[in-house]
Amino acid sequence: RDLHYPLRRQRQMCIRDRVSTQSTGNIKTVMLFRSVTVLLILSLCAIALSRTIRYEAEDTHIIGAASTSTVTDSDYSGSGFVSFGAKPSEGEEGIIVLSVNIPADETYPLSITYSTESTQDSLVSIKINGIEQLISELPASRQWSTKVESVLFRQGLNTVILKGVKLPSILRLDYLEIDGAVPLAVRGATLPYFELEAENCTHNGRVIGPNRVLYQLPTEASQRLAVQINQGQYVEFVLTASANAMTLRFSIPDTPNGSGQVAYLQVYVDGSYALNLTVTSIYSWAYGDYPFTKNPADGKPHHFYDETRGKFGKTLSAGTKVRVVAVNPITYTIDLADFYTIPSPYPMPSGFISITDHGADPNGKTDSTGAFVATISAASSQNKGVWIPEGLFLVSQRFTLNKMTVRGAGPWYSTVQATVNHGVGFFGNFAPNPSVDVQLFDFAIIGHTNVRDDSAIDSGVGGAFNGNSLVQNLWIEHTKCGMWLDGPFSGLHITGNVIRNTYADGINLHQGISNVVVEQTILRNVGDDALAIWSEHQADTKNVFKFNTIQIPVLANGIALYGGTDNSATDNYVADTICDGAGLQLGNRYQAVGISGTTTFARTTIVRGGAPSRFGPQDCGSIWVWQEQGQFQGTILFTDIDSHDSNFAAFTFWSGDYSNLSISGLNVVGGPYVMEVNSASGTVPCDHVVATGLTLPYGGVHSCASLVFKDNGGNSGWDMDHAHQHCN
Repeated sequence: RDLHYPLRRQRQMCIRDRVSTQSTGNIKTVMLFRSVTVLLILSLCAIALSRTIRYEAEDTHIIGAASTSTVTDSDYSGSGFVSFGAKPSEGEEGIIVLSVNIPADETYPLSITYSTESTQDSLVSIKINGIEQLISELPASRQWSTKVESVLFRQGLNTVILKGVKLPSILRLDYLEIDGAVPLAVRGATLPYFELEAENCTHNGRVIGPNRVLYQLPTEASQRLAVQINQGQYVEFVLTASANAMTLRFSIPDTPNGSGQVAYLQVYVDGSYALNLTVTSIYSWAYGDYPFTKNPADGKPHHFYDETRGKFGKTLSAGTKVRVVAVNPITYTIDLADFYTIPSPYPMPSGFISITDHGADPNGKTDSTGAFVATISAASSQNKGVWIPEGLFLVSQRFTLNKMTVRGAGPWYSTVQATVNHGVGFFGNFAPNPSVDVQLFDFAIIGHTNVRDDSAIDSGVGGAFNGNSLVQNLWIEHTKCGMWLDGPFSGLHITGNVIRNTYADGINLHQGISNVVVEQTILRNVGDDALAIWSEHQADTKNVFKFNTIQIPVLANGIALYGGTDNSATDNYVADTICDGAGLQLGNRYQAVGISGTTTFARTTIVRGGAPSRFGPQDCGSIWVWQEQGQFQGTILFTDIDSHDSNFAAFTFWSGDYSNLSISGLNVVGGPYVMEVNSASGTVPCDHVVATGLTLPYGGVHSCASLVFKDNGGNSGWDMDHAHQHCN
């Protein structure tokens, strides 16, 4: 189970990957050592080889006049198929969306296995990354048949969208196959980089940590360890694969007045100067109590880290030494580096208008707000898209879109940057009249937010977007939220984005949102829940968080479901929660419409999850459930969860009856407890809950309440009957 790690990161693990912790109270130091054996290396290499990959239609994101079906006497593949409705209304056509991983910019065979109810042929539109490549004509067939088309993909993550076009009758879609695709990561996002921890690299500074005490630098570092260097000192990363760009996670000191400072690092490649990296504390360091200030006198410093990035101008081979050297007379804290092989800039497709045609300045010298407004207006009137070419474009306001596509040359090339606080964002119209058919691709949104202001509208993406809207391959930093979406609306797909260094949530689905999928997204150093569903006033329904990677949310949870109906979070990876939060939280909280239907958490890995509270002796585990404002309804399933080295328990129950919750397959490695119970009741059936390496001798359960764990078999390493013996 420990191998369910995002693939690119897993392949770059050092031979001994140390997950090291140290804390106060009754949590002892835990050292987990993992040896990467020859068998593991060989198996990962085999996984990385391209091959024909099948994508079951029923596992895709299904939108509009399409639905999952099953027929007991049909010989379909998988657990079902998708039926596309005949002759749907304009804008209500059946659509499926999926993400695929492709090794190179090439044409690949795409096979569609289908059947029809009509003697007439069916037409299906095929879009790759939002661009229609062809209309596939599927010959009428009441038996499962296969049509093969040649489709152009780009290297890395791609979206495939199939839409029925004026179908004469019901079209059944069983599965797609791509010959030459690469598997996606087993858990978490498929990372487009490999990551190297500074403390595992050569340096002449000093290692700080491990530590889990609030308001200290190592606590907010990845794996709770970092390296500090002073002027002239260095950290040297040895590449384990080729790369042509890097990001560096760092912290430098704030100024006495809290305004932050700017400094520099020099980067040397195999001993030769390569580039300068600008680092700053303007967008880090928060103080005091929620919602926090920029005043150092308020104490309780946190949100210490930020990131910088740069391109090498050439591809460096594995084994290259990349040395980062401190320039200024200050202390730099270096946490980690991510190394990328970024593609060349994407070209402008046909049917787009460039913002430079309306006077936008790609050199970042003058404001381009007016050029954006003019281009959006022209594109709307001409039924075209907006193109953001290579460059740095300064803006001072949000832009509202409807029936509009905005594209860039790639998030390493096309950057839209705010010049004022809360001064950037691409929004849909707010409900009750949400935007439709909005597509955002391939550019960076960089804010200028350096303090949290909950009264301000401040997100990289916001508003409301109905079906056939897609947000793909954006890079969002230094906004309050990455994406804050307000319903009601339905059918948005979010994939392949990077959200880092925000002052509040990464992505929040707020109020009456349904059938939204968030996948393959990377979130780090967000200032509140990384991914959240908040059913305030109206239930969020049938939304899915899947295959996302979350690191170091400095407040609250990795993933939180606050109320809602039939929502799920599956196949994710969460690491290093810091304060007032868990890896996964389920709660009737914040005046949300309560949990109901079937709520599912499955196939998720949580590393160093759980956190202490700012408000008292309470704490929460890797998983935290809390019926603060009413009883959970329906069925609640936790299945196949790994908890490694939790700060407290693997699973924490706060208040309420949990008889409708079950746990099947919980692998607990390290941490003091398996279960921690506070004022909870009911009976929770458990099967295959297995604990190893617990650090306290109390049988794995801390409880002063009446909740009972029912042994449904396969449990080991903890004493279910010991539940009422230790409650201090």
